Amino acid sequence: MPLLLAQLILVLMSSMAMSRTVQSSGLQSSDLYRLRAVGEVKFSHDYKYIAYSVEGNDRPGRPYSQLWIMDVSTQKSIRLGGEKEVTSGAEWSPDGQWIAYHGGQDDQTGLMVAHADGSAATLLVPVRSTNSPLPMTGKELAWSPDSKRIAFISATPGPETEEANGDPMVITRYLYKPTDSEGLSHFNDNRRLHIFVADVRTKQVRQLTNGVFYEHSIDWSPNGEELLFVSNRETNADQFFNYDIFALRIGDNTIRRLTATENAEYRPKWSPDGKAIVYQATKRGLTDLETTMEDTHVWLMQADGSNRRELTPTIDNRQGTPGWAPDGLGIYFTVQERGNVRLYRLPISGG
Repeated sequence: MPLLLAQLILVLMSSMAMSRTVQSSGLQSSDLYRLRAVGEVKFSHDYKYIAYSVEGNDRPGRPYSQLWIMDVSTQKSIRLGGEKEVTSGAEWSPDGQWIAYHGGQDDQTGLMVAHADGSAATLLVPVRSTNSPLPMTGKELAWSPDSKRIAFISATPGPETEEANGDPMVITRYLYKPTDSEGLSHFNDNRRLHIFVADVRTKQVRQLTNGVFYEHSIDWSPNGEELLFVSNRETNADQFFNYDIFALRIGDNTIRRLTATENAEYRPKWSPDGKAIVYQATKRGLTDLETTMEDTHVWLMQADGSNRRELTPTIDNRQGTPGWAPDGLGIYFTVQERGNVRLYRLPISGG
């Protein structure tokens, strides 16, 4: 409920400001560039601060995001980063002392860490991205339970990168075009996404995965031993879109596969006790070269991958990313219904 209330307050504040402008002059086409939308909203674990993103569209190119932190007691906000800086992906540390996010410092972009009030922001480690088309990816940052380390996703060169950048261009992949955010004039940079871990105090970084596959959508287990991630491990991954869920043991980098279905799984999240995993999934077999158009539903399985079951078979609408209730007895998720987005709570026992 606090999260929903925060979202409503921020949206209302933005709407009122725009309403005053429109009333004075009438809505003009140029006003569309001045519209702001509140995106991700997250309370700190002690509920003293709210991190929220504001989406803008007043620059050339695609819309951009900027993170702000609001002090709940004073209702004053400060921006993370400069006026023209793009910031996103806020994640609060479990001890409530820090906030991690994607941003930049001194002409470098990467993983940033700041105090909970937004002060003393520093670049922990540079991070690279990819323009490869990877639909419906999840979290790119995850704190360890003791708040001493951060797992993050970063890109490394793939085996095709050197050839693909040559002249003439050598194309060896089915997915040779990038995500649509770059338009049609660019090519896939062929970088691969992998999992890394950084120590917050020493800034030491360790790479946990490598190879030709992409790993993303991470979540750190409550016992601190494993990271959930999503990856397409098909031999013809470019032509067969099939995300599955895996668990990576941080101590020795061993990987166990939790799902091996012909459908797609997305955005897994550990239960508070680490005994179960909730996630989004489809259930029809994937048989073509495109991503599935099937609506995602909420699913649950045990931590070892057993007892997979759909929690919402009677709701025939697209369901958003699920999240656990603090006591682990319920799951929150959104449902798209006739142009509206509604918030649901479902007990894990069903109902």
